[in-house]
Amino acid sequence: LGIPVYGIVAGLGVGGLAIALAAQPTIENLIGGLSLFADKSLRVGDYCRCGSDEGTVESIGIRSTWIRGMDRTLTTIPNAAISKMSVVNFGRRDEILIQSAIGVRYETTPEQLRYVLVKIREMLLSHPCIDANGARVRFIGFGASSLDIEVFAYVKTTSRPEFLGIREDVFLRIMD
Repeated sequence: LGIPVYGIVAGLGVGGLAIALAAQPTIENLIGGLSLFADKSLRVGDYCRCGSDEGTVESIGIRSTWIRGMDRTLTTIPNAAISKMSVVNFGRRDEILIQSAIGVRYETTPEQLRYVLVKIREMLLSHPCIDANGARVRFIGFGASSLDIEVFAYVKTTSRPEFLGIREDVFLRIMD
């Protein structure tokens, strides 16, 4: 036909390369989305932290994942980025940790401090929602203006609202 075949083939090759380079982010996001579905590291409804973003997964799409933050903002993260970052999925934990430091006055005698430690330990061990195996109460040091006690216990729930109620109950019992 008299058409320069080498020029057409070279043009198609350069054009194909340009299309491949332009489609690379889309293909990365598609593969990242497929790996999220295959790994099941995130599911809709899970509370998680992806990089600096923390919230509830609202949607996992072909290109991106939507996370609703505690302040109700919606963050869209490309699936390729999620597949490259560490993801902390709080929805998969089996218990939730209470860890708090309590300060008592320096005027507290050693006998009084021992009594407080024993009573808090007894309360934690008898609480129906606290895992007795991981519960501990320890005098941990001399603070700037108080004698410091650490309370460390796992709550037998995976629900954050339920955890908040149990933690409040534990703190009120400590106050009592």
